Amino acid sequence: MASSLQVLLIFFALTVTLSNSADPDPLQDYCLPTQAQQHQCKSSPSPSDFVSRVLGNAPNSQPPQTSNASRLTSANFPALNTMGLSITRAYLGVGGSAPLHYHPRASELIYIAEGEVEAGFVDSSNVLFAQTLQPGDVMILPKGMLHYLYNPGSSRATLLALFDSQGPGIVLAGPGVFGSGIRDEVIASSLGGLDHATIEAVKAKFKPRP
Repeated sequence: MASSLQVLLIFFALTVTLSNSADPDPLQDYCLPTQAQQHQCKSSPSPSDFVSRVLGNAPNSQPPQTSNASRLTSANFPALNTMGLSITRAYLGVGGSAPLHYHPRASELIYIAEGEVEAGFVDSSNVLFAQTLQPGDVMILPKGMLHYLYNPGSSRATLLALFDSQGPGIVLAGPGVFGSGIRDEVIASSLGGLDHATIEAVKAKFKPRP
């Protein structure tokens, strides 16, 4: 398994590589929004403003067939504002997955810290690019491409995901199709003619809980 120094060096290199970010280039060194006015920058930020411990303090135990993630974006780490970067630390239990989704505003680069992860994305020609990754492996998931993560191994998996946007956004395939109020007729024609009863049964799984 790669050392902490190796991980830091890798992510430094990736940050440089992704410097042509999806977000507009900053016009000043940094801009930490004030709590009173989000469109204004702090006049005297402190060193602690540029540090977050959210990822390090995230729970690291993960039951089988489950997943969780701790995300750092400009929304919960203001120092990322104008930087064109965000990061996620994700855990996958044995058999756990990050379901089909895409990021409308960012490419994603994943680094496997521990365990085994199958990662795959589908391009605009409906070709699947899937690979089983080991600790130390890195894979790129192109912007706007439907993709997934799955743990096929026998132990928990941990990965870091770097995005070239301070707010990459996420669109989940299941809730996007079945939880958004799209007509059954449209869903049926899009998914090979599913019958009304099946569509309604799946929709029920994605209804918001009261």
